[in-house]
Amino acid sequence: LLLVNPPITLEERYGSFASVGSQAPPLGLCYLAASVRKNGYSAGIIDAPALDMDITRTVAVIAASEADLIGITASTVSIFRASELAKAIKKSGVQAPILLGGPHVSSLPRETLEEFSEFDMGIISEGEYTVPEIISWHKEGGSIAEIAGLVYRRENEVVLSPSRENIMDLDSLPYPAWDLLPSINKYYRPSPHSYLKLPSTSLMSSRGCNGTCTFCARPFMGEKYRAHSAEYTVGMVDHLVRTYGIRDIMFYDDNFLLDKKRVIKICELLLAKDYKISWSCLARTEITSDELFGLIKKAGCWQIAFGIESADQGILETIKKRATVERMAEVIRKTNEAGIHSRGYFMIGSPGETEETIEKTTRFIQESGLKDFHVTFCTPMPGAELFDTAHNYGEFSQDWKKLGFWDPVFIPKGMTKEQLIDSHRRMYRKFYLRPSIFFRYMIKLLITNPRSIFDTLQAGFYVAKYGLGGFIKKRIT
Repeated sequence: LLLVNPPITLEERYGSFASVGSQAPPLGLCYLAASVRKNGYSAGIIDAPALDMDITRTVAVIAASEADLIGITASTVSIFRASELAKAIKKSGVQAPILLGGPHVSSLPRETLEEFSEFDMGIISEGEYTVPEIISWHKEGGSIAEIAGLVYRRENEVVLSPSRENIMDLDSLPYPAWDLLPSINKYYRPSPHSYLKLPSTSLMSSRGCNGTCTFCARPFMGEKYRAHSAEYTVGMVDHLVRTYGIRDIMFYDDNFLLDKKRVIKICELLLAKDYKISWSCLARTEITSDELFGLIKKAGCWQIAFGIESADQGILETIKKRATVERMAEVIRKTNEAGIHSRGYFMIGSPGETEETIEKTTRFIQESGLKDFHVTFCTPMPGAELFDTAHNYGEFSQDWKKLGFWDPVFIPKGMTKEQLIDSHRRMYRKFYLRPSIFFRYMIKLLITNPRSIFDTLQAGFYVAKYGLGGFIKKRIT
């Protein structure tokens, strides 16, 4: 089995923010490859974006591999790139069946295979058990209809097999096959705001989320929270530290701090290892324990990123955030008091958004004490509740190529695309063009790898350029 991350540029993924975008290891492919090997089959990975490979070169490498099966992963924004690659593979004469996995086909399985005839079948949601069964079927025969978690073609019909239950025992999975990637120290680049030391990489220690947010495509990873044990999680960290020299970890779990007992055990194990590594995580604002803040700080946590989205309570209720503005402000304060950087994730253009609600959020970003922030445009993704209801709240353009959070494809009633873009620029300008933020980043540069100096200065230049762009143009006009 050859697994492929299709060619897509940072500009296609991040738009105006390509210079500060990250190039992260494709952990999903690494988990799949490891599970395939555990079942006695061979696996390989081609990460075309990391290697800066175009479609022509990617096809040449695929053809030379003589793989029996080819698996391509695709998010919504990269589905057309995956489609182009699949077409080119078939045109080159490669006969191997082409599987499609990832968020897009998991959210729209039947529609995806009907729209893109070049894919032979799709893997729905988690594939660690499904893919080895497909390999066995391809190798030994049998009925494909008996394999759960698939969408496939039967003559001229697109068929869904029975759904597959989520993997509850995540510790039953082998560690991701990082060894099949190009050097994670050389070819992968975290964004400047997401690490304290280099080399740095990302990890997922749990799947699923306890939230109900309407903008989130939760079904992709399941609506039930499941986690690796503390021992398994620290075992992965240990492997990364010892094998690849990693000094910083970003936990990309939807809510890393949800299970307090597990987090405490992870911290105790990390402290016992005495790695001297730094780490950060994503979290919802339910955490209340002052004890937990102190422990994670001691164990190396330097930053927590909270999904805040908006500082207007009405919008929070509309998107089913299950949070209050007051609670968010309290958690930011506690995080800062513990000596941990607080980072806020926001969306602009949610259902019910107005110039007044945007101003509320802008003031909150400046006055709440956040050390860093990040704002994207509200984007109804396939699989999310909002994808089906967006038309009730405004205009929604379902252009797969633009569903990357960096282009306002959803325009709430009463607002214009130009207003959203201007407000987006203004948020970045108001937050980052302050002396306190500049000096904070300068201090960070003094304690991190010298290699990060150029990346951070370059990112700062482009963020300033973006924030000032519309402002200067208006002044001149």
